[in-house]
Amino acid sequence: MKYSIAFLFFLVIFTNCELRKSSKENVAQESPKTPKETVIAYLAATNQFDLKAAKEFIIPNKDNLMNLETLKKMEKSIPDDQKARFLDKEKNAEYYEKEITDSTARIVVSPKEVAMPIEFNLKKVKNKWLIESVISL
Repeated sequence: MKYSIAFLFFLVIFTNCELRKSSKENVAQESPKTPKETVIAYLAATNQFDLKAAKEFIIPNKDNLMNLETLKKMEKSIPDDQKARFLDKEKNAEYYEKEITDSTARIVVSPKEVAMPIEFNLKKVKNKWLIESVISL
């Protein structure tokens, strides 16, 4: 009986860990299909200071790479206990799809806590939406 309880306990923990792992893998494998989804995914990555993931959503031009480098420096200057306040900020924003064509898009994001909207200009490259530029309005 004692071993049965221990076995069930480990089985529950193992199953729970596997479910969490598989759900994270599913999220990582799902690529954005629309310009808005691309912007949300990019903001989620930058809010988590995941530069590798954020780089997947940009066209690697001078300005975009400089933005990621600035984010990298910012991450180093913020104490770890303060980084959590950036998580999920992309969920507290309004997204406006201003212009969308077959190959370009313009999405304006208005964070609820900041009065300065941000414009994302996207371009479709090999059937994938990528951020070409980010402009504070």
